[in-house]
Amino acid sequence: MIIGFGNGDFFRLYSDDKERFSQKYIDLFKANNLANAIELHCSDEECIDHLLLADNIDLSYFKFVSLHAPNFQYQKNDISIRILSKLVEMHKKYNLQNIVFHVDKVKDWDVFLDYNMLPISIENLDERKESGRSIDDIKSILEKYDFKLTLDLQHCFVNDRTMTLAIKFQELYKERIVEYHISGYEEELLHYPLFKTLQNEIIYSLKFKNIPIIIESTFDKIGEQETELEYIKQRLNQ
Repeated sequence: MIIGFGNGDFFRLYSDDKERFSQKYIDLFKANNLANAIELHCSDEECIDHLLLADNIDLSYFKFVSLHAPNFQYQKNDISIRILSKLVEMHKKYNLQNIVFHVDKVKDWDVFLDYNMLPISIENLDERKESGRSIDDIKSILEKYDFKLTLDLQHCFVNDRTMTLAIKFQELYKERIVEYHISGYEEELLHYPLFKTLQNEIIYSLKFKNIPIIIESTFDKIGEQETELEYIKQRLNQ
C-alpha cells in the first residue's frame, strides 16, 4: 500500500510554510518507516520558489511524491504562465507523480494545454466551494481535458454523508483516479484525524487500495500521525 501525509498536516504546530518544507519536518513522516508517500502543499508562488532553490530536501525515500498547486485564478496571462513554468521545474527536480489543482477558481483551462508534460489532476471540493462539488462539475472538465482525478473522500462526505457520492465517483472514474485524499471532518477545524472523529464510513468508501493515499488530517501534537496511519490501515485491511 502506498500511503502517506500532506506536509501541511502539522500546520497548527509549524505555522511557517518554509519550516514545513524542512528535512527535519519531513523526517517526522519517515520515522520508523511510517509513510512511503508525501504531498507538498504550496499555498503560493513563494513556496514554489523556496522548493526550487532548496538544496537540502531529499524526497528519494518516498515511493510517491505529489504537489498541491497554489489555488489561483489560472488563465492565459503572464503570472499563470510563470507559475506553470515553475511547476515544470518542480516536476523535474522532485520527480512529481501528481500535481493537484482545485477547480473552483480556474478561469481558463486551456492555459494547461501547453503544459501536457505535467501530471495534472483536479480535486473534487467541499460544500464551501461554489463549484467542483458534484460529479457533473468534475465531468465537465474531465470530458474535455486529459487530466486525472484526485478524489478527496472527506469532501465527498461533507457533500453526502451516505458516501454514495464517493462510490459513484469511483465507479465512473476508476481508470482516472491517481490519488486519494482522506481525513475526518470537524466543523471548525475541517480536516481532522479519523481516530478522533470515528467517521469510519469515509475509510470504508475507499475502493481501490492500489492507488496512493494521502492523509490530510491535521494534528494537534507530534505522534498523532502514527496513531492516525495505523487507524486507517487497520480499517482498510479489514
